[in-house]
Amino acid sequence: MIDYVPLWVGGAIRGRVRRDLIDIVAACPGIERVDPGLRLRDAGYSRQRRSRALQAVALQLRLAGVIADWRNESCAVLDEHGVELARFERGAFRTLGIQKRAVHVTGWREDGTLWIARRSALKHADPGKLDNLAAGGVVAGESPRRSAIRELWEEAGVPTALSRHVDFPGMVIRSVRETRFGIHDELVIAADISLPNSFQPVGRDGEVEEFLCLTRAEVEAALARDEFTVEAALATRESLERRGA
Repeated sequence: MIDYVPLWVGGAIRGRVRRDLIDIVAACPGIERVDPGLRLRDAGYSRQRRSRALQAVALQLRLAGVIADWRNESCAVLDEHGVELARFERGAFRTLGIQKRAVHVTGWREDGTLWIARRSALKHADPGKLDNLAAGGVVAGESPRRSAIRELWEEAGVPTALSRHVDFPGMVIRSVRETRFGIHDELVIAADISLPNSFQPVGRDGEVEEFLCLTRAEVEAALARDEFTVEAALATRESLERRGA
């Protein structure tokens, strides 16, 4: 079993680093070894300076080949009150075990069936698995609603006239699991959208292989067969249960 050590950012433990990566992280400017774990020496840092320090760590991890998917997108590190402490490369969050947020939109048709996406076979994470109609990380400076509207257009071609009606029931599910590169710690922000039967989703960014129109029973069967990604399964089950039979 892989062992992890805590990573201190902003005066609290906000990440977990694989023990075999300690030397790489500790060699980065601004990082020091403490008992236990590692700490960003960020007392008195502004958000911008803390962001630069963490981005430097991310770049070093990329050079070492221990980041699963470099995205050229920044996600925010939030404190316990939701205040942004820093922002840096999204792909490094998993390697550092730092929590990020993602929106998962379950797509319902007027007739009660659901639009389910199948992830592209070229995706680094969970290729070919079933997913929500649209899902994606909340980038730094972006609200969950804005993220949902963006992802609905990019992944499924949902126009703003429809996507602006996306509904957030207030359900946030924490998903923590071990992956090849580190700890995946994500707050899954569940959302629903109701679409007319005439709407046909169209992938625009190459991340979706196909869209399936499935009945509730077919979705539940696919969930039972573990055909969904972990986070999509959580969001889909929540939506099914909330909407009832």
